[in-house]
Amino acid sequence: MTELLTYRNFKVGVEDFEKLITQKLVYVDKTSYLEDLVQRSQVTLLLRPRRFGKTLSMSMLSCFLEMNYQTPEDRSRPERLFKDLAIYKNKAFCDKYMGRFPVISISLKSMQGLNFAGAMKSVLGLLGPLFKKYAFLAASENQDPAVAAALREKINICYSNSFDLTVPGNMITAVGIAKTSLQFLSDMLRTEYDKKAVIIVDEYDVPLQKAKVNGYYTEMLDVIKEMLGNSLKTNDSNMEMGFVTGCLRIAHQSIFTGVNNFDTYGINDTIYSGFIGLTKDETAGLLKRYGMETRLPDVTEWYDGYNFAGTGMLCPWSVIKFMSRALRPDNNPATFQPENYWANSSGNDIIDICMRYPDSSDLERIENLMHNGTETITLKTFTAYPEINGNTSFDTFATMMLHTGYFTVAKGTHVAESAPSKNSNSPSDDKEIIRKAVIKIPNKEVLQSFLEKAESIFSKDNPEWTQRAAELLEALFSGDAKKVQDIIDDMLMRFISNRDAMSGEGYYHGFMTSVLGIAAGTAGTAINRINRVEMESEKDAGNGFSDIILSKVFEGKAVILEFKKCKIGTPNAFKKMCREALKQIDDKQYECRYRASGYQDIKKYGIAFYGKQCLTLMPDNNAG
Repeated sequence: MTELLTYRNFKVGVEDFEKLITQKLVYVDKTSYLEDLVQRSQVTLLLRPRRFGKTLSMSMLSCFLEMNYQTPEDRSRPERLFKDLAIYKNKAFCDKYMGRFPVISISLKSMQGLNFAGAMKSVLGLLGPLFKKYAFLAASENQDPAVAAALREKINICYSNSFDLTVPGNMITAVGIAKTSLQFLSDMLRTEYDKKAVIIVDEYDVPLQKAKVNGYYTEMLDVIKEMLGNSLKTNDSNMEMGFVTGCLRIAHQSIFTGVNNFDTYGINDTIYSGFIGLTKDETAGLLKRYGMETRLPDVTEWYDGYNFAGTGMLCPWSVIKFMSRALRPDNNPATFQPENYWANSSGNDIIDICMRYPDSSDLERIENLMHNGTETITLKTFTAYPEINGNTSFDTFATMMLHTGYFTVAKGTHVAESAPSKNSNSPSDDKEIIRKAVIKIPNKEVLQSFLEKAESIFSKDNPEWTQRAAELLEALFSGDAKKVQDIIDDMLMRFISNRDAMSGEGYYHGFMTSVLGIAAGTAGTAINRINRVEMESEKDAGNGFSDIILSKVFEGKAVILEFKKCKIGTPNAFKKMCREALKQIDDKQYECRYRASGYQDIKKYGIAFYGKQCLTLMPDNNAG
């Protein structure tokens, strides 16, 4: 009987392996990696961008290894889940590992908290179900009565709505529970089954990211470091193997100090390069399975482009989302258009943080990347979760964006390593290898994310941009030509790339229209109409069309702006073009309509542009 495949086989965001298999949802078989994964290292850290399937991969690993706690000899559950998958053909491996271990698995990806108390409440909320899963151990005669009572107490605290973490003693208790949680459970499981546990911690760095953004990084680092250290470092008698996932590589000595047999596999490592995410062949096979093979070029353009150590990868979140929507009865799979699904799929968007702080040279590099260019960066090793601010280097935030999926290593290139300068005064043991990479924006979906974010930054939704625009508006009406010039120069340097700066006069006109449009649109209210500013762009005035005219109707004030683009950036050229602009305002009589309407205060500005500089001049008698 032919299997009926429809959009109902897709449920975006399902990260529970057992649910995917049981409900016959879409799953691309990655089980062939299991044999190497469970035998290579005692502790494995896997680093991949968000939405690439880390949580599902760990769920699959857990389902394969986890024993039946009630009937340890019964392996029917993993047999049912894996019987049609690649790993099941490896009978010797399955007999040794499948369904043979206690498994302690926790994902920290949903942790929240605007302060440390809120974050710890969230951590307890994640630990509650984990403790409750093993509540049956508290009734076992094999357990020490004090340990059994401690488990019951931990469950009660995690589920209690009245456990106030603002009480110092309660916070100490909560931190202690979190730090020892995984070690505590592994010890109970070893006592019960005389077996070492497999420990899985998914998205270990999410709490650190939230903590860095909200100002409690030191406290959260202490919790995560101790939680992992207690379970993975000083827990040899209770731990068989450990697996940790995350996005960002934070120096081993900062988080995993003393953990032996510890190996990290990131986006620049060949091993496991195709394990998390979709390869192009897997994507092509998935599309063909659902009769969408003709859409491969579109899917490739939008969602391909990631280079994990030479393996081309696609983001599974976006591919699955596209297919699930295209296959709906009210859509045509042959013509349904791809969209940007990835950008808004996670909070605390790193692109939002990074793009608010670039200086002019950084912005030029971002603009180059947005025009399908490449940039060479020095990859940074983080001893702590980095803070992005006005002093952050391009290499630092580019490394962050490489790990989080906004950039990728350009195809045909690789991460190059070199020794530090021989002139370095550092001891040889302290010298880090310098690693460089050629990066690019991977695909159309991520490029769309940059474009959307740039649009929001240069809009009234960005307080900084709006504030500068308001200051410019005030300076124009007050007749402060020097301040007008300084503000425009600052905006040109911080927000305009060289590519745009070398455009014609029309670009500068559009730039000024956008800036002043924001300011005019936020000035005054329906109640306080006296401050309202009206703006006209290229409006018929006098004997021609003025570039921009601003007016305060109830105050009888107007500002007339005329722009010119210099061919060369010399002082004389700037002055000449400013005077030509002012002469045009007078010759074309742009102010006559406003004089006739009773405006008494009319300011005139000639503004000349070249590259990222401008000169602003007013007539000597511009008092109105």
